[in-house]
Amino acid sequence: MNKIIGLLLFTFTLISCKTSEVEIFVENGLLIENAQIISPDDQTISPDSFIVVDGDSILYVGKDEPNLKGSFTTIDAAGKYIIPGLIDSHVHVTGTDALSDDEELDNPEIVKNFNEQLPKSYLYFGYTTLIDLGTAKPERLTDFQKAVIGPDLYYAGGGAVIGNGYGLSNWNDDIPNFIYQENEDYPIPEKYLKENHTPKAVAQRIASSGAIVLKTYYEPGFDPTQPRFPTPSKTLMANLKMEAHKNNLVLAVHGNSLEAHDFLGNAQVDVIAHGLWNWGNHRLDSTGVIPEAIKDVLDTEIKNKVGYMPTLQVINGLRELTDSNYLNDPELEHVLPNELIAYYKANSNTMYTNVFGNAPKNIISNNFNRISNQGKVSMKYMNDHGGHLLFGTDTPSSPTFGNPPGYNGYLEMLEMENAGIPLSKILAMATIENAKAFNLEKLYRIVEEGKKANLLILNKNPLQDIMAYNDIEQVIINGQSLNRKNLSAKNVDE
Repeated sequence: MNKIIGLLLFTFTLISCKTSEVEIFVENGLLIENAQIISPDDQTISPDSFIVVDGDSILYVGKDEPNLKGSFTTIDAAGKYIIPGLIDSHVHVTGTDALSDDEELDNPEIVKNFNEQLPKSYLYFGYTTLIDLGTAKPERLTDFQKAVIGPDLYYAGGGAVIGNGYGLSNWNDDIPNFIYQENEDYPIPEKYLKENHTPKAVAQRIASSGAIVLKTYYEPGFDPTQPRFPTPSKTLMANLKMEAHKNNLVLAVHGNSLEAHDFLGNAQVDVIAHGLWNWGNHRLDSTGVIPEAIKDVLDTEIKNKVGYMPTLQVINGLRELTDSNYLNDPELEHVLPNELIAYYKANSNTMYTNVFGNAPKNIISNNFNRISNQGKVSMKYMNDHGGHLLFGTDTPSSPTFGNPPGYNGYLEMLEMENAGIPLSKILAMATIENAKAFNLEKLYRIVEEGKKANLLILNKNPLQDIMAYNDIEQVIINGQSLNRKNLSAKNVDE
């Protein structure tokens, strides 16, 4: 009640007289003074500003120094920059990076320490909001959500997998929201009723679980020597989109090949959850010109305003299995427990052969470099021609240790800058563009009154230096201010 009275009093006073005599009552507040607030919307910087936080919400943003009453802590942000907390719209927070189910059972202490550190690792690199795009059962997210300190977490209500399709390798898998597609030549076990696996039934079930996304797949498979997985028809995808929107769900679709992007761009899905890395038989010519077939597909996505997640680090993370020095990167010590890093080092060769067999590392590395470059070229084309770019990492991308939580997002940003994406666009992708695309704009759009108090205090200007995202002074999550060093796994281990 005091909070409401304070807000009403403040609003009335502000209308009648813009003075420093304004009184604001807070119960559990923060006063950030001398702030340089960066707007991801228009890249303006508001210097010498004040931000008042009460509980988990921003109560005031302005030039006039408020007269605070109540209980609050003051933060002097002189010389620093304030931006909204970052959003990674494609993560998977269940499971331990690169460990199989059997390995997790054999190493319970490693798993425990990893899960305890996981929320802090995302916060360490400024990711205050996550969207999990893979978990079948919301209850599997419970441990992450129970963390005393952690990002805001949203989720898809389990993959809406096509029957017998990618992600549903056998009928014993726990995929409650598979979709039956008419006219497909495959059997469905008798225990399932077809009427429970229509687009309508699945969308309603996913929405009732509290999810904000309906995630499905267009994936014929990765091995051309193996039979194709069934893929959704145009009619089925149109029905999924219709039913998703009826239930206020965003339709996000896995797809990374030319075939998939061609289909999904024409289907006008909301979000393609991977970039166009796989060009099939197409290649850049000696002058770096993009093949017309690739341009045509990307142009369709631009025309239809399809959300496009580059997810460059998925490819780079797999390539890291070939790099004997990768696990010596000191940044890993901030996001992974020491014992997990030691496990990776002891088993790196086995992890490589499990994925690539006896293939020479140099050949694998060169192939992934080519694919990564194709992904960067596709992303740059989308950016230069008005495409709807979104920030998502697909962290972790099993079965590799090369996509560590939090740090992977920073590496994604470095790749974007290296590919020629403007720093202003990178900031917008990871904040307002993600918020708008996933219907979270009311909570996270920019630093303004009424929004969630998820903020970053940076030592550098992210519009001028990409290194700002690895030079975070403080992370404010739901109104709680945290010193970055206290979020580091290295600090915990010591």
